[in-house]
Amino acid sequence: MANIQINHKNNTIEMTKKFYNESCKYGTDEYKTLQEVRRDYPGYTPVVAKNKKSGEDMRDVFNGLNFEYMELYITKHDDKDNSIMAEFKMMRAEDDASKAVGAKSESYLVIRDWFLDKYPAVREFHEKRGKIVEDLRKKKEEAKKAKLEAAKKARRDKMLALIA
Repeated sequence: MANIQINHKNNTIEMTKKFYNESCKYGTDEYKTLQEVRRDYPGYTPVVAKNKKSGEDMRDVFNGLNFEYMELYITKHDDKDNSIMAEFKMMRAEDDASKAVGAKSESYLVIRDWFLDKYPAVREFHEKRGKIVEDLRKKKEEAKKAKLEAAKKARRDKMLALIA
């Protein structure tokens, strides 16, 4: 089933958020499936799987790098023959030759990679900015984690003080 997977490396039963929400309702098919899997893997912990990071990092790094941005950038940095803009229009199937043969636009990823190959400075800028943003996110997450740990310790100390 695509909604639930066994991760032997981490000893977890991974499920989608939707599957988890349905498995919380007693008697549903999802509930029964989860109980069956838990019987088969008693030492494994059920968890909601996070989205895979495959393309997520690239989306964050190149946030804002859309076709409009590319076109404006090419307009400002094209050679005197406008050959790069002509290639861009052909890739987007917006030139006369493409329209004449009924060609369709290449995918965003193909055009993005072509654009970044033509303008490596844009790639370097976005990667540098992405690193700064990622460092900021990590710092914020660490601060949040430290705050939660401090609150947990305070609750534990308060409970110990009540017992003593």
